[in-house]
Amino acid sequence: MFDISEEEYTAAIEAPVFTCLNHESSWLTKFDYALCRDKLSELVLMAVKTQKSENTIEQNLNSLLDSFYSDFAFSGTSQKVPMSLLNSVAYALNYRTGSTISLGMILTYVMEQLGFDVEMLVFENDIQVLLEVSQGEGYLIDPCSGGQRWYIKPENDDENSLDNAFQQLFEDDVVKLFLAHQKWAFISEKRYGEAFKCVEKLMVLTDGDPYELRDRGYLLHNLNCDELAIKDFEKFIEECPDDPSIDVLQSQIEEMDTHFRTIH
Repeated sequence: MFDISEEEYTAAIEAPVFTCLNHESSWLTKFDYALCRDKLSELVLMAVKTQKSENTIEQNLNSLLDSFYSDFAFSGTSQKVPMSLLNSVAYALNYRTGSTISLGMILTYVMEQLGFDVEMLVFENDIQVLLEVSQGEGYLIDPCSGGQRWYIKPENDDENSLDNAFQQLFEDDVVKLFLAHQKWAFISEKRYGEAFKCVEKLMVLTDGDPYELRDRGYLLHNLNCDELAIKDFEKFIEECPDDPSIDVLQSQIEEMDTHFRTIH
């Protein structure tokens, strides 16, 4: 193993990839956290062997990506695999395939352990991994293929620019995005119980975001908890009275309320 300080070890186990693995334990029936952790450590050890101190950053990057997507056999897939599995870090580690969010977290973690200045971001509505070579310049890496392109952030591009296609993802943002991806994947697969677990976690991480409240109401309705769903919908309407979905929600509330009163 590597000789790392206690501070470095703490930072490593608090990386989004580990946080999301912990979240996955809430809904995966077969889950071995220690095995996933060992697989990540093994990947880092294998990746170290691709690096040479005399190489340039670009040469070491190419060596790593060649191994990650060829020797280690990571990739996206065109197979009909449920998106909730592709988003799963545990699944991606076990089967070497996944989505941009799961593969992005794994690749970012491995690269960080090798000393690359790297982060995840959303660029043109796609999750990418950015290796920053100099201020505002670097390589954008597609987590599903390893394809890379040079990126230069325009000098006049600021956080408030409408043309800004670059959305930086801090560690907390990555975790929220992972949970949001899993929530919608579970909903599309009609796995409302698992989606409910995701939205409950998001409610905590977003300090009770009203849109998560609305989604929780939708899930409660599908879980036959109409009385609780009505409360969530009513609170959402109170907090977001101008939202375009209000009319639909009010109709749903009336329908659920009528059904609830009929039963009782």
